[in-house]
Amino acid sequence: MRSWGRQLKQAWRTGILAPGLALGWCLAVLLFAGLRLLGQRPGWHVDLVVLIGGLMVLSAWQLTHLALTLIGRRPAGWQSWQLVWRHKGTWVLVELGLTILALPLGLGGLSSRLLVRLPLPADFINYVGLHRRPVGLVVALIYVLVAGICVLRGPWVFRRLAPQIQHPGTWRQMAATVLVSAGLLAVWWGLAEGLVALNWWGDARLTAVSAKLLAAGSLLLIFLGFVVAVILAAITLVWSWCGQPSVSRPVPRRQGWWLVGLLVIAGGCVSSQALFSAPQFAPMVAISHRGVDHGVGVQNTLGALRHVSQYHPAYVEMDLHETRDRQWVVLHDENLAVLAQRNVTPHQLTLAQLERLTVRENGYHDRLVGWPTYLRVAERLHQPLLVEIKTTPQDSVHAVRRFARQYGPRLRREGSAVHSLDYRVVTQLKATTPRLRVGYITPFNWVSPAAVPADFYSFQRISLSQQFILAAHQAGAPAWVWTPDSRAAMTRMWALGADGEITNELSRLQQVMRQSPRENWWAVVQNFVFSCV
Repeated sequence: MRSWGRQLKQAWRTGILAPGLALGWCLAVLLFAGLRLLGQRPGWHVDLVVLIGGLMVLSAWQLTHLALTLIGRRPAGWQSWQLVWRHKGTWVLVELGLTILALPLGLGGLSSRLLVRLPLPADFINYVGLHRRPVGLVVALIYVLVAGICVLRGPWVFRRLAPQIQHPGTWRQMAATVLVSAGLLAVWWGLAEGLVALNWWGDARLTAVSAKLLAAGSLLLIFLGFVVAVILAAITLVWSWCGQPSVSRPVPRRQGWWLVGLLVIAGGCVSSQALFSAPQFAPMVAISHRGVDHGVGVQNTLGALRHVSQYHPAYVEMDLHETRDRQWVVLHDENLAVLAQRNVTPHQLTLAQLERLTVRENGYHDRLVGWPTYLRVAERLHQPLLVEIKTTPQDSVHAVRRFARQYGPRLRREGSAVHSLDYRVVTQLKATTPRLRVGYITPFNWVSPAAVPADFYSFQRISLSQQFILAAHQAGAPAWVWTPDSRAAMTRMWALGADGEITNELSRLQQVMRQSPRENWWAVVQNFVFSCV
């Protein structure tokens, strides 16, 4: 084991500093940094496409040259280019597979910059959103299949790309590669989170200038650490694909200074963008999710509405389901088993039957309420609403258009808005009541918002990045996020530049919004860490 570790370290040293490779890593990091910088600009443009193509070509050459160096062939640069050109089709497939594997993990901060530019038909996007569980299962199976092919068949494919390899890696060697790569990223993650904690400590104790300088230095170190971890993981992968040959070739130490210097320059550009890019800590609106705050009352009931309205949220978000008699009941769940201990759906009961049911949550109990009653109470309280229309296959054909004609002008007059996970609701409401504010809820963020035009977007929190917020702003639409409930999550979304937050902890969010941005540079650092992985 100790001998194996010494051989791996020598492979790392040779793979980084050998002639040609050091310059290749420098150029790759510069192109990577350029993609992160250009990725803040909306849409596709020539320089972005050129950089993507350049990075793919350089990656193919770098990995080929690395393989030949590790097996002791001492290749000239033109020999590696010849191999890349000869197997260009295979290289496209290899890089596509590696990109698929890295894309859900952040791709070093490039995944959101690529996904936010992905144009797809609105109907397809809506289908995926409405059937996200089975679609997610299929995607997960495809991901596992691609990962298996890369791990088990990677050495044989790579042998075709570099025929000089005599002994491709075994599955045990590839398993060791996965463990080493995971360990490298785990070490980086631990150090990065340590820097986040240091910034959290410094924000409360240092001057504003010192806290910002600490954040800038932390961002630079995190970027450099991530780049080093990825380079070492790539060398480990290629070394294993080559059968883990013994590497004893000496390398000149002076090669490392070029790499360090250019890494610092690239890291300085990336960290400066992360620290100063807009939007950050933008003014936000506070929205009560399901009309509750800190578990007081039962969601979507009049008692919870009266309580939360005392805190004057910008909106009270609530949910509607169509009933058996084509009315609307204020309810989130598609089944009443949890709230009312009745295994029935809204479509199985009339509104009058539903209003007689008692719902329980958080130690409180209340009655289900019909939409007309809820709306009248909200109007008396002068409380704007954010109405989420839930859809099911049992809904009547013209339910949304009937809702728009009956309640659209009234909602618009009161300053309320409507949003939905079903994009068909968005289009039907806008066609029937054009002046009503209608938004689209994203179950996860994976395509260009321009593909599903709306007056505003309610972005899912976990996969949200600054690029999606910028894309919404480019379309002239506010970006709201659901549902950050912890103080840390609220602060991070604020640091991303969200225009509003839909939360179950309204009073906590209002406290966060009263803070000074200079007390929360740690959130910028944390968002940067999450963007990488």
